[in-house]
Amino acid sequence: MNTVVPKVAILIETSREYGRGLLRGIAKYSQLYGPWQFHLTPGDFEQIVPKMKEWGGTGIIARVMNDRTAQLVIRTGLPAVFLDLPDSPAVRKTVRNIAHIEMISDSVGAAELVAEHFLEKQFRQFAFVGYRGQIWSHIRERSFTDYLKSRGFPVEIYDVPLRRGLPLCWEKEEIFLARWLKGLSKPVGLMACNDQRGREVLDACSVARIVIPEETAVVGVDDDELLCDLSYPPLSSVRFNTERGGFLAAQALDKMMKNQPEQLEKIAVIPFCVVERRSSNIVAADDPVIAASLQYIHTQPLNTLTIHKLAEHLAVSRRGLELKFRRVLGKTVLQEIHKVRLERAKSLLRETDMSIPEIAEDVGFATGSYLIQVFRKELGVTPSKYRQRSG
Repeated sequence: MNTVVPKVAILIETSREYGRGLLRGIAKYSQLYGPWQFHLTPGDFEQIVPKMKEWGGTGIIARVMNDRTAQLVIRTGLPAVFLDLPDSPAVRKTVRNIAHIEMISDSVGAAELVAEHFLEKQFRQFAFVGYRGQIWSHIRERSFTDYLKSRGFPVEIYDVPLRRGLPLCWEKEEIFLARWLKGLSKPVGLMACNDQRGREVLDACSVARIVIPEETAVVGVDDDELLCDLSYPPLSSVRFNTERGGFLAAQALDKMMKNQPEQLEKIAVIPFCVVERRSSNIVAADDPVIAASLQYIHTQPLNTLTIHKLAEHLAVSRRGLELKFRRVLGKTVLQEIHKVRLERAKSLLRETDMSIPEIAEDVGFATGSYLIQVFRKELGVTPSKYRQRSG
């Protein structure tokens, strides 16, 4: 008996790590539960909706950049998963009525991760640089701004210049951006809407002779390693669990193509962490002892780090250091070291195949069993489960 192979159109950019991560998750689902046949056009955000009827298509997964594309997908009448659906009430109502599913990148969570990253580094001045006309950029801008305003900190927003109603080409915009960056109060923690915009900010800082990260610390979104590593200095960025998102999108589409009831309305692509590189590797504390302490804690080998060594390095008494930490940061030195150790352990679980005992030794937790205990208490999961979710 011949099995009909589903034909799925994927309208997702292949030029960015976010899109490639989604594609890896979709491919993994197809390998496990397919096979599927795909229509895919390598390229950037703008994708062409194929003639699904002529091709014999059975489903669509699409990153939708405007109302027109959304309407073209809807008109096919096929099961579809939408990523970044426009805010248009008419489009959203139509999508709900035909029981399609929306996939969203948790831009709110990403923006809050960046805000917390800067707050932990004692920044008190903030800025955001995004793109005009991009829904996801506006959501990240609003979320970053709202989160910091709720904590009493205003955010400077870059107003993208227009000429005849259109954004300037980068060669002309760079001068405007450099001038705006020069006028910001320093030191400032700046969030860019994605890694490409982050690279542009770093280039404009170079034009304006702004020192990174001492005067302006920059964090992007999507953790496109190629873009981040090609930036100067290397760009810090928010990492999403895009493969998991792509897998869930394919699973939901599969159920719809099989006419199985699907209760989901949205699939969230969850941000994991800020992957810190040189562009934000700085502490902006006003107190020089606290700034030096945090810099030392964040850069020294954790398996040999002790409070005694820290106090000795700073040439201060341990008691005086403890009192200053409590007064300025509202926490103990040991709590800060513990936090850094946990973040390092999470990073090693995500990015290496080191064993649990090896990671425990590397970060300064006594044993693998103690690391498991810490993870259960702090995160509610074991290290192995955390690694599995991060894959």
